[in-house]
Amino acid sequence: MDEHHRIREANDGLEHALHLNARRKLRIVAVIDLAKGLVILAIAFGLLSAHSNVLENGGVSLLRLLDIDPTLGLARRFLALLHAADSEHGLLVLAAVAYAALRFVESYGLWFMRNWARWLGIVSCALYVPFELYYLFRTPNLTSVSVLGINLVVLWLLWPRGRNPATPAQPPAS
Repeated sequence: MDEHHRIREANDGLEHALHLNARRKLRIVAVIDLAKGLVILAIAFGLLSAHSNVLENGGVSLLRLLDIDPTLGLARRFLALLHAADSEHGLLVLAAVAYAALRFVESYGLWFMRNWARWLGIVSCALYVPFELYYLFRTPNLTSVSVLGINLVVLWLLWPRGRNPATPAQPPAS
């Protein structure tokens, strides 16, 4: 038996053991996206009451964490952007609301098993994986393992296998 069949059998066994059908998998991710959107909204409205320079100070801390010199060109522009955003919390809140709206739209589409939402979820989730891998190898800890693990599980839940569950089964041709 080749490796592909063993992986497929293990995957099928896991799905069966967890009682995961296509609808349940998509609805799990829909709830996760709904939670992400709500958290982003809470953060956005928290920023409205934040003191000045909170974003710039956070950016400096992030650059130090990643061991990037804040006086370099791109890092300096990043900090200038955060400084400008600190003075315009309204624009930042607007961007956060737009991101949360995207999470809500994806959640809606997944809940109602729309194929476009599945692919939107795969692309948006996969964009984070390289950064999470970098962070995991740079500073391995439980948080980085957990965040990467959650995103990999979400990708596994979204990844289409076999017939597309968002489309009805086609009758066999006669």
